[in-house]
Amino acid sequence: MPAGLRRTEAEREEFAAVFSGCGLLQGMDPVAYAYGGHQFGHWAGQLGDGRAITLGEVVRPNGAAWELQLKTERGIAGDGRAVLRSSIREFLASEAMHALGVPTTRSLAIVTSNDDVVRDQFYDGNVEAEKAAVVTRVAPSGSWLRIGTFELQAHRRDLPVLRKLAEHAMELLLPPGTPHQAGELLTWVTRQTAELVARWQAVGFVHGVLNTDNFSIFGITIDYGPFAFLD
Repeated sequence: MPAGLRRTEAEREEFAAVFSGCGLLQGMDPVAYAYGGHQFGHWAGQLGDGRAITLGEVVRPNGAAWELQLKTERGIAGDGRAVLRSSIREFLASEAMHALGVPTTRSLAIVTSNDDVVRDQFYDGNVEAEKAAVVTRVAPSGSWLRIGTFELQAHRRDLPVLRKLAEHAMELLLPPGTPHQAGELLTWVTRQTAELVARWQAVGFVHGVLNTDNFSIFGITIDYGPFAFLD
């Protein structure tokens, strides 16, 4: 499993409680990220995790730290509930991309609910009741630092926070011995992003919301909302 958990852990009631958002383990301190973004060429202002919450980090025996994040949906002017259909879709897509060798977040678990939520799946006025669910996604720590995370602080002209963000990102990303300079970070992120998009094209993946709030500075695929694969 991507976070180093044993499969038998999923049989425990505590597992279901934590990964449905109904409970916490000792040491967990949930947070939601604030970020902005340019959406379809226009500045959208402050956005942030309306549909996701980070539970914390898990450090594997090899020393690698993974971030655990619960994802629902429709957090912005919505009811905050995800449907099982979209949760399974993200689970399958992220694991398929990993198997294809494309850098991506991974899926750890899906927990379903007995509650129904009403959705207009095809936006044609025909609403139906669907089962609610929560998907847990995991990725190397810091992976949900987005281009829009930096844009929001730049828009606010909050240079102290922007510098702290940049220094944190450089500690996580830059190879040992690389000078901690903004230009080095920009070059690294630009190269990784270009390589990521090239990998998408190689497997026919199309990201449906390719905005700066949906781009990780780590150069991995995040936010499986609208997406498709070309034939």
